[in-house]
Amino acid sequence: MRLWIPVLPVLLILSPVLLLALAVAVVACLVWRINALQALHRSWRLLCALRGTRIEIDQNHAAFMFNIR
Repeated sequence: MRLWIPVLPVLLILSPVLLLALAVAVVACLVWRINALQALHRSWRLLCALRGTRIEIDQNHAAFMFNIR
């Protein structure tokens, strides 16, 4: 069974959580004296580097596969 999850509706639903996480990340950067723009740039590069990642989890009666394209 394949389950396709559309990104845009999920992003719209989770946007308040994402904004809160962004605010927490900016405060953490200020506390630890890290350049927030540089941290954002490096996080974006890490996310882009995940392209082609394939995660497979098999257990006794269930299997889960996650592809990042």
